[in-house]
Amino acid sequence: MTKNRIQSVSHSSCLTLTLLFLAACGKTAKDQGATRTTLTVWTQPAEQVADVGLVHATGTLEAERSYPLSFATAGTVQEVRVSIGQTVRAGEVLARLAPQSYQDALAIAQARATQAEDAYRRYEPMHRNGTLADARWVEVESGVEQARRMVAMARKNLSDAELRSPVAGVVTARMIEPGTVVPSGIAITVAQTGSMLAVAPIPEGQIGQLKTGATVRVTVPAVNRRLTGQVKEIGVVANPMTRAYPVKIALANADGALRVGMLADVDATVSGSGAGTLVVVPPEAVRLDDAGNAVVYVVDGGVARRRRVSLAGFVGEGTAIRSGLAAGEAVITSGTPMLADGLPVKVVARQLTAGAMP
Repeated sequence: MTKNRIQSVSHSSCLTLTLLFLAACGKTAKDQGATRTTLTVWTQPAEQVADVGLVHATGTLEAERSYPLSFATAGTVQEVRVSIGQTVRAGEVLARLAPQSYQDALAIAQARATQAEDAYRRYEPMHRNGTLADARWVEVESGVEQARRMVAMARKNLSDAELRSPVAGVVTARMIEPGTVVPSGIAITVAQTGSMLAVAPIPEGQIGQLKTGATVRVTVPAVNRRLTGQVKEIGVVANPMTRAYPVKIALANADGALRVGMLADVDATVSGSGAGTLVVVPPEAVRLDDAGNAVVYVVDGGVARRRRVSLAGFVGEGTAIRSGLAAGEAVITSGTPMLADGLPVKVVARQLTAGAMP
């Protein structure tokens, strides 16, 4: 009888604990539902446009003009006055070779020139009165001419011991240090960065759609800039591995914010190259998930729903989407980082202008 009583108490205790656990779970769920935040958002309907052909590629920025500089004469570097990234003026001295040997050579040449000119002055009267042989006079004249040329050469060598920038620009490479012997080769590179080139590989299936002078959009993520440029040059030889052709797009860089080597996303719209339709949304509606995939959030039944989409480039001021979203669907554009799939949302208004924020 004692054993049956113990089992009865045990069953009763288990039942009581189970009921308490269920009650606690029910209370927690109720409390969570009560405290779940409803996020206020702005939306804009996705617009349908004709797919006129979009070309997209990622490349890098280069200086429009670059000047690899080297000393015109051999010697030992005495001084380097610039560093990489430094802005320089046209004619500014960038580096110097040890000048002593060139100064000595100039002094010797000047001494020989003085000697030759003295001989000219002494023999010239004799040449005029006919007492000097013609052959001797030719030697005197040749001596003067040679001495003058030697002086000019010595002066040039002394001048060449200074490396000067031919243009105003930015130092992009420095291959010498004090003490370096420079018989030849590039010493310093100066680039003009007032204008830049975005160089991007375009696949052979799309290269025929681009024309020189065409307007394209270039996005530089490093400085958060979206720029408009023009196609300056289209390559004629494809990369044998990628079958892509290099295309150069000219960009203004008056404030110097663009730097050599920055990544650049190039998007061009080409008439008549595509088929079908695309949908366009404001750029702020497109986000990246943890895996780096492009996603948008749509409002469905009062909650935010995440949609993975395939991007096609840019159309006007909007981002074109090839798949994953239908025209007319309301995409969230308010840019809040709190969005999550299934989060309750409240739409306060429909955003009418791309780029406007609540």
